[in-house]
Amino acid sequence: MTPLLLVSLLLVLLFLVTAWSVKSRSRWGGNGILVWALGLLAWVWLLIAATGAGFPGTMWCAFAVAHAAVGAAGWIVARWMGDTLPGSDGRGWYHLATVIAAAELLSLGAGALVLVAVPVGSLGEGGDDGRIALVVMGAVGLLLWAGAVWSMLHYLRDVARGRRRAAPGRADAVIVLGAGLVDDKVSDLLACRCDRGAQAWYTVTARRPARSTPLIVSGGRGEDEPCTEAEAMHHYLASRGFPRAAVIEEGDATDTTENLHFSLDLLEERGVHDPSVVVCTSDFHVLRTERIVEMLGRERGDNGLPFSAVVLGAPTPRAAIPASYLREYVALMLHRIVGRA
Repeated sequence: MTPLLLVSLLLVLLFLVTAWSVKSRSRWGGNGILVWALGLLAWVWLLIAATGAGFPGTMWCAFAVAHAAVGAAGWIVARWMGDTLPGSDGRGWYHLATVIAAAELLSLGAGALVLVAVPVGSLGEGGDDGRIALVVMGAVGLLLWAGAVWSMLHYLRDVARGRRRAAPGRADAVIVLGAGLVDDKVSDLLACRCDRGAQAWYTVTARRPARSTPLIVSGGRGEDEPCTEAEAMHHYLASRGFPRAAVIEEGDATDTTENLHFSLDLLEERGVHDPSVVVCTSDFHVLRTERIVEMLGRERGDNGLPFSAVVLGAPTPRAAIPASYLREYVALMLHRIVGRA
């Protein structure tokens, strides 16, 4: 069995194991190590594919050390985040994989630079052919890396716009999207969403005091949560002096599409047709929510249930920003490709 075939089989096997683990054991912090190992093995495959087994030992060592350093830095940051994040969004277990995956992206750019800069004659046997292959791979890697960085900068710009957006002057309801709980309490991240929703509700009702405007808190119960997110959000708002009578709980939704769909159904049941709603979520989640609003608007419009919505972004707790932004950026890219949340 050739080295390339052996590494290819190992790469496929590790990819399948990583995909299964992330899907079925998403709370396992070791997923980050699997992601890091997958990236390392991918680099090994690229090097063998470009140069064969005759790749110089010094270059192998340089790549191994650089990649190990990137992975170690990502692991240290992720573990620090994991210790501080349970109070921010209740998902500290997830961020090891997220941050290390981001470190892989950075190593792609750094590795591409090295590939482009490999000197002629340093590759031993078949040096010229290997040089051409490495330069091509390095150039492609640089283009992909630069495109990802450019796209991320635009994403951050749009995140800031969603956070600064003001509540409209008219709305039939305010909808707050759920997020993870910490035991039976809202996380800091979810508390920010609730605060943004309350702020929007006060703005809307101040402009239309004669009309009752509900605030719908939407979120079901996760497998490890003692109550629905909607219940925890309602309790949090009441503890902050928000009028209980204005809150409607929607406790069945399991994702953003259901958050919106079920909340709009509640309004329809209460005789509110063709509603104009304000949707409050985290700032990093605004763009994907707007895409879901657009898709749901077409679907419900075709069924005679039109609605319009403005999405507002709540500030994200500082400790949660790196992993939350990175994870949502990837989710947004996937949503654009497959068309689902």
